[in-house]
Amino acid sequence: MPRRKDQDGFAVLAKRWRVERAISWIMRARRNVCDYERLICHSEARTWTFIALMVRRLTRSPRPPRTSPHPVEPVKAAGKPKPIRIRMQQPQTIRLAPTALR
Repeated sequence: MPRRKDQDGFAVLAKRWRVERAISWIMRARRNVCDYERLICHSEARTWTFIALMVRRLTRSPRPPRTSPHPVEPVKAAGKPKPIRIRMQQPQTIRLAPTALR
């Protein structure tokens, strides 16, 4: 951000402060100081997550709505209250192909 002509000395600017604060929050997580991850895709996923977090905080856009992976049956209002039942989906098996470590 360019300095204003009437500004004398250092002054904290709102946008710059938000960016610096967000970067300090990210660096506070020790995993980001050094590369502790075995696979690059783990570090990349973490970096993209923090980028999305910073963009949302800087633009003040609302969070996307959370959707539950399991549909929930509502409790009936009349009569004795019944517990909420969650319908579980069939577990899915994920098979990973072996990869060479870099």
